[in-house]
Amino acid sequence: MTLGHPAFVSLDAPTLVEASAGTGKTYNITRIYIRLLLERQLDVKNILVMTFTRAATEELRGRIAREIRNALNNWGQLITEDGFFAALAERFQLHDVYPVLHNALLSLDEAAIFTIHSFCKRVLTQQAFSSGVPFNMQMEADTMEIELEAVRDWYRSLASQAQEYEI
Repeated sequence: MTLGHPAFVSLDAPTLVEASAGTGKTYNITRIYIRLLLERQLDVKNILVMTFTRAATEELRGRIAREIRNALNNWGQLITEDGFFAALAERFQLHDVYPVLHNALLSLDEAAIFTIHSFCKRVLTQQAFSSGVPFNMQMEADTMEIELEAVRDWYRSLASQAQEYEI
């Protein structure tokens, strides 16, 4: 997917950001996050960000906090030096931005930033009655044993098929 400039990505639908390492995914996600806070007036708990690993989740949480803090502390400078913030400044003044970003920073511990695994577990736990899943269900993060068992089953199936054709 070609993301384009984060100042102009549509906020009317979910946004998928996928690319190789070092291509600016986190940079773009943090800026889209700021737009959702300002343009949609969303609380941090209402913006879902998912990634693959716990490390990436923690990095995102930290980078979002730094970007919000940077915007709060340096708004005047950023709007003259950074095209993203200049585009935001056309629609928002500091007195509009400050309370929104300040509240977001204070509430960041409630932010919906998850690994895919932890998000699925949370939804299943919260919707246990309607999903029919037990409250204490355990989800496996390490699937090596399951994969090994599947390969062994496949191998046994191939071996039994080979025996059928031997005379």
